[in-house]
Formats: sequence, structure tokens, C-alpha cells
Amino acid sequence: MSTLYRDYRPQNFSEVLGQNHIKITLQNEIANNRLVGAYLFCGPRAVGKTTLARVLAKAVNCETKKDGAFEPCGHCPSCLSIMAGRNLDVVEIDAASNTGVDNVRENIIAFSRLAPSSAKCKVFIIDEVHMLSLSAFNALLKIIEEPPAYVIFILCTTEIQKVPGTIISRCERFDFKKISVKETVKKLTQIAASEKIAVDQEVLEAVALRSGGHLRDAESLLGQIFSLGDKRVTTEQAELVMPHYNSNEAVELLDCLGRKDAAKAVALVNDLVDSGVNIKVFIGEIISLLRKVLLDKLSPELANNLGLDLGENLEKRLSKAVEKMSWEQITAFTRRFLETVGDNRNPLIPQLPLELAIVELCLGTGRAASTVNSAPLVPAAPPLTANRSSIPASFPVPPSLKKDKVASVSPAVQDAKIDRPVSKVNLTAAEIMAKWPEFLVKIKKYNHSLSFVLQNCVPREVKDGKLCLVFKYKFHQDRINDSGIRSIAESTLAEVFGSPLTFNSLIDENLEIRKEALTAPESSATESVSAVRTPEKTPVKTSGLMADLLKTFGGEVIN
Repeated sequence: MSTLYRDYRPQNFSEVLGQNHIKITLQNEIANNRLVGAYLFCGPRAVGKTTLARVLAKAVNCETKKDGAFEPCGHCPSCLSIMAGRNLDVVEIDAASNTGVDNVRENIIAFSRLAPSSAKCKVFIIDEVHMLSLSAFNALLKIIEEPPAYVIFILCTTEIQKVPGTIISRCERFDFKKISVKETVKKLTQIAASEKIAVDQEVLEAVALRSGGHLRDAESLLGQIFSLGDKRVTTEQAELVMPHYNSNEAVELLDCLGRKDAAKAVALVNDLVDSGVNIKVFIGEIISLLRKVLLDKLSPELANNLGLDLGENLEKRLSKAVEKMSWEQITAFTRRFLETVGDNRNPLIPQLPLELAIVELCLGTGRAASTVNSAPLVPAAPPLTANRSSIPASFPVPPSLKKDKVASVSPAVQDAKIDRPVSKVNLTAAEIMAKWPEFLVKIKKYNHSLSFVLQNCVPREVKDGKLCLVFKYKFHQDRINDSGIRSIAESTLAEVFGSPLTFNSLIDENLEIRKEALTAPESSATESVSAVRTPEKTPVKTSGLMADLLKTFGGEVIN
């Protein structure tokens, strides 16, 4: 019986999807004739372990392969017999059906002592090797550790934790990863073209997403869609076979939240419930998308390495939906939807917990408001204006901070907000570093956490009134580029350096930061924070490790 995943199984290294870190190593070993006696392929199901084992068996036994090459020809008698499954020197064993020690002795150990009948090497592919009994594993130890020169063992497993460490230590281990959505769509497109069936791109991406990185699942689902019998498959037709995937609706909901359109979001949720969508599964889809957005903001490479790509069309829609969301909004949305999963255990109205979360996030009430307000408060800078009399006496201070411990903003900061021609100030890196500790102490009065963020960057020279800040981590760069934070930082720069300055930021992953060069001396720090200290409290002199800690984090010990 013909199935897609068997008809389109890769026959050489170039056809194997993903797993480049494994393919490159094996190709070099084959080309340089440095093969080892035992390999261990471990990883999720349906990602190419057995397929790559067969390709390796073909490559080492290919009769026409030239020196320095690694790809099997696919046409010689050895390659054809291995592809047909009738080569006596390539033995595939299902460990789930042959778990006992007797089977290992008879089918593996005894047979491995015989020289190959026609091929160059005798290859044993043991699938689901973790199913072997402990006695069977012990019987394998010696033959795997010192196999005959013509024998290669390839052990495949989906549960590496069940394989004894004595076996793992005798093998060259390769960890397989799930297939990305992009690579899965590429393979499905090739299959559809070969079958001469036109399939909408959205259908292929939906199939790839539903497969969860397991290529065999994607090919099986595509085969069901092909069974509809049409030469062109649309999204509506595919949903007759494939349950509706909710990623598009989840992106639309996030778009509504970003625009604070609670009415449309609630209507969308109720339409899904009326169509039979499991609301808890839908919430899980929303959380998955928010997680991807969060990791993308930290580092795009991180999301790609974790296999979180969504396909070209969905990626574009998601990027547009969240492009104006801040860090605080994304984290607040994620926390609130995680709470909704717990609220949705036994509700009288299944969609009600999700509706409440939507209303709170859009209108800023309830738990969602408290989550957002838990972020550090940043005083907003007054708008620039040419009229000095219209400038406020100080930055707005939240009521919870209006105490004697907080001093008003100095006149220098007020003057910095007056509209003036663009500064042409030029300063060297040494001149910047001379006043940088003072800047860190002063900015702590307006936002305590911001001082820590700025300690994780290195200031460079000032050119034409613009300071260059180099960060090691992207989330620190995103924090300083926030509009409210930027205005406070530029105001404090003007106060410290006596001239209006702006800044730009760069990322250097190899940056080395010396904290001792970025913190203020103890005497300078004591003088700078005198405005926010209660008169009756006196600092306690410290020395040694405690003094270093206080200098690094900007703290002090008070009686």
C-alpha cells in the first residue's frame, strides 16, 4: 500500500530535512573514512532517525562512491538492495519485538561475527533500542565497545533516559531536533508538486503547524487532504479533513487587545465557542504566540533555535499585531492568560474567564491593571516648548512617592527641556567616563531600576550631541529605548554634562563590562543622594566585600 511518508522518504543526505549539525558530521566521517563502530540517534519521533540511519548504511556500502565523497549513488546493486530492504548485510531490528537477551545473542552477536556476504560493511539498525531488557543491554556491551572492523551499529531511540549510561558511553551520540515549520512546508510543497495537486499556502502552513515538528505526521495529514480527490485544495476543503487550527483567530485576538477593542475581541471568542472550539485549547494557543513574541524580543535566534516559527503568512500577521506592544503589555498579557487557564477549570460559562481577561486587559481594570502597575513607575517628561513659562516646575511625581524623601527635579533638568538648537557637542570616551558615575547616581532618583540597566552598557564618544551606548543584551537596549525612559535619560544627561544630549544604542554580544569603572566613588555617591535621604538617618561606614557590593548596586547601610 502506498503512503506519502514511504513514497517520499529521503534517499540521500541532501534530501534529509534539517539536522544539519548531524549531517555535516556524518558526511565528514564518511568522506575521510573515519567511521566509528556505534552510533546513537536520539530525539523525538518522526524527525528522521531511521531514515538517516538507512542513508548512512547506503553511503558506507555504495559500490561506486569515490574517495572523498559521501553521498550514495542510489543506482549500484548495493544501494538498490538496501532501498528495497533485501540486503542481507543491512539488518533492521525492532527492539520492541525483540527485547530478550536470547534475541540479542542470536540475531546480533552471533550474526555480527560473520563477514559481510556482498557489502563492504555489515550494518545493524536497532530501532527503539530503549525497549531492550537490562540483560539484553548487558549482552550488547562488549560487542558495541569492540565490534569487528566491518560492523557498524546504529541505535535509534525516542527515550534516551531509558538507555543505560554504559551503552551511551560506547556510542557516538547525535540528538535530533523537531523539523521547523518552514522546512516542513518546503517538503510538503515538493510532494504536492510531484502529485500534481495545487494546495493553498495557508493549508500547507496549517498542516505543518498541526504536525508539531513531526514530518511523518505532516505527510500523513497531507495524504488525507489529497484523498479529497480535487486537483486544487483550498482552506475550506482542507477543513473537511483537518480540524480548524486557531492560530489565525489567536493573532486576531492579540490585534484587538493591542487596539483595546474589547467588543470585537469578545465577539470573536463567542464565535469560536459557537463553532465548537475548545476554549482552553484556544487560550493555550494565545499563550504560545505570546511566548514566541517574548522570545523574539529577547533574541530572534532564540525563537528560531527552539523551533517556534509559525510560517511566513502567520509570522507577518503576528508581527503587525504586536508591533506597538511594549514589554510591560506582553508580560501582563501572558500572566493574565496563564491565570485564565486556572480560572477555566469548571466555569458555568466556558468563555466567561477569557472574556473577563479581555475586558481587564483592554480597559485596565482588575488583576490586569495591578499586573501592569507593578512595573517600575517612570515619570513622563513634559513636552518641549519654546515658551519657558509653560514648562512645569518639576516632573510629575506619582502620589505614592510624594514624600519628603523625594526631591523635586533640579532647575538644570527643567532647562534641559527647553527647545533649543540641536547640540553640536563633541566629547571623548574618557570625558564621558569621568562623569558617568555621577550620571548613574542622579538618574537613580527618577528611576531606581534604570541605574542598573545603564550599568550594563558601555558609553562611547559623543559626536554632534549624540552619545553612543553599547549594550550586550537586547532587552537592556529595548528598555532604554522606551519613550518614557529615553526622555528621563536625556534630561539627566543634560543635567550632568551641561548641554542637551541625545543617544543611540547598539548591540555587541562580545562586550565586556567592568562594573567598577561604571560606579561612582563612595564620597560622590554620598553627596549625590543627600537630597533623597531623611536627615535623621546616617550612613554606616563599610569596608571590604560589603563596600564593593554597595558600590556595584548603589545601596547604603543606614542606622
